[in-house]
Amino acid sequence: MPDISLIIPTYGRFDDLDRFLDSITKQTHSLNGIEVLIMDQNDVIDLSPIVLKYSTALNIIHTKLDVKGSANAKNVGIKSSKANLITFPDDDCVFYEDTIESAISFFKENPSVDVVYGRVYNRSAKKNVMREWPDKTVDLNIYNFHLNYSAITCFSSVKDVYYEVNFGTGAYYPSGDELGYIIDAVKKYKVVYTNTIDVWHAELNVSVMPEKKIYNYAFGYGAILKKKASAAISFLFFKSVINQLLLLIKNSVVFNKSRIRKHYAALKGRVDGFFGYNKEL
Repeated sequence: MPDISLIIPTYGRFDDLDRFLDSITKQTHSLNGIEVLIMDQNDVIDLSPIVLKYSTALNIIHTKLDVKGSANAKNVGIKSSKANLITFPDDDCVFYEDTIESAISFFKENPSVDVVYGRVYNRSAKKNVMREWPDKTVDLNIYNFHLNYSAITCFSSVKDVYYEVNFGTGAYYPSGDELGYIIDAVKKYKVVYTNTIDVWHAELNVSVMPEKKIYNYAFGYGAILKKKASAAISFLFFKSVINQLLLLIKNSVVFNKSRIRKHYAALKGRVDGFFGYNKEL
């Protein structure tokens, strides 16, 4: 049985997936202990050359999926994975040589932990990516998880927490599947953040993100918070709305048209998603 299963939903990316798989071949952990599940949703791109390229070095299981959606792809991967430890890397991220070894070691040294999140970090630039990550281990709960997680750094030893199939890339709600996963996880299991597990991902430049994409992300964000609503989750939602409203007012004062439109999209998406959430979907 493998030590870890990598569940990789992929759509529309060839070179990025190639780069990620190349990083797996360089892991310090034994490659015999790594199962790579490529959850292929492509209807145009043919991933066969990549699978063939790495089939000798890696234990790859290439699954073609008819149903689009990152959440569905991850759920299929969870159910078919053979290892007791699973992780969900993006197809455009990169694992450092010690990423997998660090994750496995963390679980061995902390047997009471069920799910661990690492940090997105650029080691070459010695720079945090996405947010300022804590430099210590943090126990996550329903009140602090949103400040201390990135889905691509998730390593889990549980297989009864799934992704909401109506959320995420390819679904009606274009985001929120990863948020829903950690909300469910912290309610049932011991979840922590650690700065000892690093994953590389390119910088996310929100300032150049199209307004439609900003709206879509916010729409899914608001909807998943409504679906998982509790006092703490509702507080998180209204806090995020107030934050976007203040940013909208701030940029209106200086008449920054571009930022006004972006923060309006972020605000409207949250409100539309939360109050317009349809539980029948």
